[in-house]
This record gives sequence, C-alpha cells and structure tokens, in this order.
Amino acid sequence: MPLRAEGTVSQLQWIHHYLFQDVYEWTGRIRTIDMSKGGGSVFQPLQLFSTGVQYAETTLRNDHMLQGLDRGRFIERLAVSFDNFNTLHPFREGNGRTQRVFWTLIARDAGWGLDWSQVSKRENDMASFIAHENVDHSKLEAMFDRITKPLPPGQDRRLLPSIGFKPGGHDDSATPNVYQALSASEYEQQRQRYSYQTKGSVQAKKSVSDIRQALREETKQLKTEQSPSDVTQQKRKRGR
Repeated sequence: MPLRAEGTVSQLQWIHHYLFQDVYEWTGRIRTIDMSKGGGSVFQPLQLFSTGVQYAETTLRNDHMLQGLDRGRFIERLAVSFDNFNTLHPFREGNGRTQRVFWTLIARDAGWGLDWSQVSKRENDMASFIAHENVDHSKLEAMFDRITKPLPPGQDRRLLPSIGFKPGGHDDSATPNVYQALSASEYEQQRQRYSYQTKGSVQAKKSVSDIRQALREETKQLKTEQSPSDVTQQKRKRGR
C-alpha cells in the first residue's frame, strides 16, 4: 500500500485494482453507466462525473487532507468528504471496500485510526443513504465518532488497513448497484441537484426532496400563469 494518502479518485482506482484484480476484469476502471443503489437515487451521473470529482478532491484538499484538526472537527469534515466521494460511486461494484481503505489511509496520515469492526454494514449504508438523500451528515458523524481513535505512538502505518465490518453485517453484494437509465427530465433534475459542485456556484447543496419540491412548485406556477383563453384553446384542441 502507498505510504501517503493522496485523496484523489486516481488513488481510489489504484486501491480498487489492488483489492479486486483477481475478481473483476474491469478492476480500477471508472463505471460507464449511470447507477443507483438498490433502485434508489442515482449516484453522480456520468455527464456530471468530472465536475463531481473536481468538487470532491478540491474540498478535501482545501481541508488539508483533514490534517491538523481536533477530533470534533476531523469527524465533521470527514463526514462531509466521505459523502462527496460516496456520491461519485466510481465503480460498478466494490465501492464500499475501496472507500474504507481510502479513508483509513487519510485518517492515518492525519493521526487517527478508524475501527471499522465497530460498525455494521447496515449502519454504514443507512448513514450514507441519509447523507446522500437528505444532505444530513449527522448519522455519518455519529458513526465516525464511535470508530475514530488516536493512533498509538509508533504504530506501523505501512500495514494494509483492516476494513472488515462488525460480524453479522451483510456484505457489499447484499444491496446491489443497478443500472439507471435517465430520461431528459431526470437528468435535468440531477443537474440541478449537483449544481452546487459547479465552480463559482453559491447555491447550497440541496437534497433530493428539495429538488422535487422545487419542480412541483415550478409546475404549479406555470399552470397558474395560464390565461383563461389558453385553457379554453387547450380544451378545444383535446375535443377535436
């Protein structure tokens, strides 16, 4: 394993290849399809993928790779960047295990250890889902608060991190990634959702429910603005 964390998608690709080189033919390669987890909300759409990568990497870099922070601030910023990279979901399978190595390396370089054996796969999935859907990092913060410990002095940081979940949790394949075909309207919804990643954008990160509500309000407003003559003409057309 590399001695220093890089905090890049390129390093995620390296880790993925290291872990799965004997499992998948496409190990280490970025997915070529849009996907969701178990049919839920789609992860970063491919057309917006490069923007998401730049946003995730820049945010982590601006946080100085989480180094020099007290424990509370480390956990807070770790939850944010964990969500950013999880939203990318760069691989067809194996994202969870790859991320656990990735964040363990980053934590180690910042002087912290992450004990993944204290969290179940189900808890990790739920915390990640809530962060992705609702822009709510509280569950991730609670999870990281429980598993973040100071590194013992003199610990060998060259060792491959332990990434196993607590016994009794289900494996990554229990909730499979699925192909998600996006219509034009669905893509526009995703574009609005991820507009906070655009350079120079001052728009706050919005949850899926916020975007859906905004679209409903826009549709309602358009119907309200129609004149009586417009409505009459539409009725006549339907009657032909």
